[in-house]
Amino acid sequence: MKLELVEYVHTGLPKGWKPYYIYHILVGSQCVGTIVLREGTLQERYYDGHIGYTIEKPYQGHHYSLQACFLIFEKAKELNMKQLIITCSPENRASHHIIQHLPARYIETVSIPKQLKKYFTKEETHKEVYLIQLEEV
Repeated sequence: MKLELVEYVHTGLPKGWKPYYIYHILVGSQCVGTIVLREGTLQERYYDGHIGYTIEKPYQGHHYSLQACFLIFEKAKELNMKQLIITCSPENRASHHIIQHLPARYIETVSIPKQLKKYFTKEETHKEVYLIQLEEV
Protein backbone atom coordinates (compact mmCIF):
# COMPACT_ATOMS: atom_id res chain seq x y z
CA MET A 1 0.00 0.00 0.00
CA LYS A 2 1.10 3.56 -0.66
CA LEU A 3 -0.25 7.09 -0.61
CA GLU A 4 -0.26 9.28 -3.70
CA LEU A 5 -0.63 13.03 -3.31
CA VAL A 6 -3.63 14.21 -5.33
CA GLU A 7 -3.82 17.84 -4.24
CA TYR A 8 -2.49 20.37 -1.77
CA VAL A 9 -5.41 22.70 -1.10
CA HIS A 10 -4.08 26.04 0.09
CA THR A 11 -5.83 28.78 -1.90
CA GLY A 12 -9.43 29.91 -2.02
CA LEU A 13 -10.19 28.47 1.41
CA PRO A 14 -12.92 29.97 3.60
CA LYS A 15 -11.67 32.48 6.17
CA GLY A 16 -9.89 30.74 9.02
CA TRP A 17 -9.41 27.43 7.20
CA LYS A 18 -5.95 25.89 7.08
CA PRO A 19 -4.42 24.11 4.08
CA TYR A 20 -4.72 20.36 3.67
CA TYR A 21 -3.33 17.48 1.63
CA ILE A 22 -5.51 14.94 -0.18
CA TYR A 23 -3.97 11.52 -0.91
CA HIS A 24 -5.27 8.52 -2.78
CA ILE A 25 -4.84 5.25 -0.90
CA LEU A 26 -3.40 2.81 -3.41
CA VAL A 27 -3.25 -0.96 -3.12
CA GLY A 28 -1.14 -1.96 -6.06
CA SER A 29 -2.43 0.36 -8.75
CA GLN A 30 -6.01 0.35 -7.41
CA CYS A 31 -7.31 3.43 -5.58
CA VAL A 32 -9.30 2.10 -2.62
CA GLY A 33 -10.02 5.43 -0.92
CA THR A 34 -8.67 8.79 0.19
CA ILE A 35 -7.00 10.18 3.27
CA VAL A 36 -6.65 13.84 4.17
CA LEU A 37 -3.96 15.47 6.31
CA ARG A 38 -5.02 18.88 7.59
CA GLU A 39 -2.61 21.54 8.80
CA GLY A 40 -3.34 23.58 11.91
CA THR A 41 -2.86 23.60 15.65
CA LEU A 42 -4.43 21.12 18.03
CA GLN A 43 -7.06 23.74 18.88
CA GLU A 44 -7.83 24.48 15.22
CA ARG A 45 -8.29 20.78 14.45
CA TYR A 46 -10.03 19.83 17.70
CA TYR A 47 -13.41 18.99 16.15
CA ASP A 48 -12.54 17.77 12.65
CA GLY A 49 -9.09 16.32 13.34
CA HIS A 50 -5.88 16.47 11.37
CA ILE A 51 -6.78 13.18 9.66
CA GLY A 52 -9.86 12.14 7.71
CA TYR A 53 -10.29 9.06 5.56
CA THR A 54 -12.79 7.32 3.34
CA ILE A 55 -12.59 3.81 1.93
CA GLU A 56 -14.77 2.94 -1.05
CA LYS A 57 -17.47 0.37 -0.19
CA PRO A 58 -16.03 -2.57 -2.17
CA TYR A 59 -12.75 -2.23 -0.25
CA GLN A 60 -14.06 -1.76 3.28
CA GLY A 61 -13.21 -4.33 5.93
CA HIS A 62 -9.58 -4.85 4.86
CA HIS A 63 -7.96 -2.45 7.37
CA TYR A 64 -6.89 -0.11 4.58
CA SER A 65 -7.76 3.01 6.58
CA LEU A 66 -5.70 1.78 9.53
CA GLN A 67 -2.70 1.12 7.30
CA ALA A 68 -3.19 4.50 5.58
CA CYS A 69 -3.16 6.25 8.96
CA PHE A 70 0.28 4.83 9.74
CA LEU A 71 1.49 6.02 6.33
CA ILE A 72 0.03 9.49 6.89
CA PHE A 73 1.88 9.67 10.22
CA GLU A 74 5.12 9.57 8.22
CA LYS A 75 3.89 12.40 5.96
CA ALA A 76 3.00 14.43 9.07
CA LYS A 77 6.48 13.86 10.51
CA GLU A 78 8.00 15.09 7.23
CA LEU A 79 6.02 18.31 7.79
CA ASN A 80 7.49 18.57 11.31
CA MET A 81 4.16 17.90 12.96
CA LYS A 82 4.59 16.57 16.50
CA GLN A 83 1.01 15.81 17.54
CA LEU A 84 -2.20 15.05 15.69
CA ILE A 85 -5.84 15.13 16.64
CA ILE A 86 -8.10 12.45 15.22
CA THR A 87 -11.84 12.48 15.84
CA CYS A 88 -14.89 10.39 15.12
CA SER A 89 -18.58 10.56 15.82
CA PRO A 90 -19.51 8.32 18.77
CA GLU A 91 -21.92 6.30 16.61
CA ASN A 92 -19.29 5.66 13.90
CA ARG A 93 -18.25 2.24 15.17
CA ALA A 94 -15.95 1.54 12.19
CA SER A 95 -13.85 4.67 12.77
CA HIS A 96 -13.91 4.10 16.52
CA HIS A 97 -12.54 0.59 15.95
CA ILE A 98 -9.75 1.93 13.71
CA ILE A 99 -8.77 4.59 16.24
CA GLN A 100 -8.59 1.92 18.96
CA HIS A 101 -5.80 0.28 16.91
CA LEU A 102 -3.81 3.51 16.60
CA PRO A 103 -1.42 4.90 19.22
CA ALA A 104 -4.12 7.42 20.13
CA ARG A 105 -5.07 8.62 23.61
CA TYR A 106 -8.72 9.42 24.26
CA ILE A 107 -9.18 13.02 25.43
CA GLU A 108 -12.94 13.55 25.65
CA THR A 109 -16.27 13.50 23.85
CA VAL A 110 -17.42 17.02 22.94
CA SER A 111 -20.43 18.73 21.42
CA ILE A 112 -19.71 20.44 18.12
CA PRO A 113 -20.01 24.20 18.77
CA LYS A 114 -22.93 25.96 17.13
CA GLN A 115 -20.66 28.17 14.98
CA LEU A 116 -18.94 25.09 13.49
CA LYS A 117 -22.01 22.92 12.81
CA LYS A 118 -22.27 24.19 9.22
CA TYR A 119 -19.05 22.27 8.45
CA PHE A 120 -20.48 18.94 9.64
CA THR A 121 -23.44 16.82 8.60
CA LYS A 122 -26.74 17.28 10.41
CA GLU A 123 -26.25 13.92 12.13
CA GLU A 124 -22.86 14.92 13.54
CA THR A 125 -23.49 16.53 16.91
CA HIS A 126 -20.61 15.16 19.02
CA LYS A 127 -17.03 14.05 18.43
CA GLU A 128 -14.73 11.72 20.32
CA VAL A 129 -11.34 13.45 20.42
CA TYR A 130 -8.05 11.54 20.47
CA LEU A 131 -4.42 12.71 20.56
CA ILE A 132 -1.54 11.03 18.74
CA GLN A 133 2.04 11.80 19.79
CA LEU A 134 4.06 11.25 16.61
CA GLU A 135 7.33 10.65 18.44
CA GLU A 136 5.67 7.50 19.84
CA VAL A 137 4.83 6.17 16.37
